[in-house]
Amino acid sequence: MANRIEGYDKKIIDCSLKEFLEKGYNDASLRNIASAAGVSTSTLYTRFKDKEGLFNYLIAPTNKFIDYMEKTLLNYGAMSIEEQKDEYDNISDEGFDKFIELVYEDYPAYKLLVSCSHGDTFNNYLEKITSLDVDYTMKFLKDIGSKAFYNEELDEGFCHVVSTAFYSALFHCVEHDMTKEEAGKYINKLRNFYQRGWSAYF
Repeated sequence: MANRIEGYDKKIIDCSLKEFLEKGYNDASLRNIASAAGVSTSTLYTRFKDKEGLFNYLIAPTNKFIDYMEKTLLNYGAMSIEEQKDEYDNISDEGFDKFIELVYEDYPAYKLLVSCSHGDTFNNYLEKITSLDVDYTMKFLKDIGSKAFYNEELDEGFCHVVSTAFYSALFHCVEHDMTKEEAGKYINKLRNFYQRGWSAYF
């Protein structure tokens, strides 16, 4: 963030969050944000370039989950097949616990992403997660010798559809303003439902 102004950073961010959360991306106004924060609109343009730049700055914390997922899957994929089988449940449990932790640590950023973004912002984010999940799922099925994989009962396209549906549903905890405790219970139900289906292929 360019040209930091001592004492104004938090106020600008707070006012920006309020404007975007109340009005959504399309109806939010930099002029309103500047007025509420007590700075000029030119200050906002200098620091963030434009409205999209400011919005992207506000939702940047949501990238922590993608970073975590990439690192976790990379480490998991480096394990032997036997280790992957043994650690599957533990890695999965830890991953979803981490998801809840990150979401409620930076809840406003996730709320903006899920409910207040524009164009394909959220869909693009979802696609990154889904692609990671599909790549490692297909590799796992291949490595364990899944009959469904080798008989082409389960292909990448179907896997992508199922994964997209799962992660879309995962973010309902944000869309519907669940508490952290409610989100934990909801996600456990969601996982149990999908795991029963996946068990036919694993």
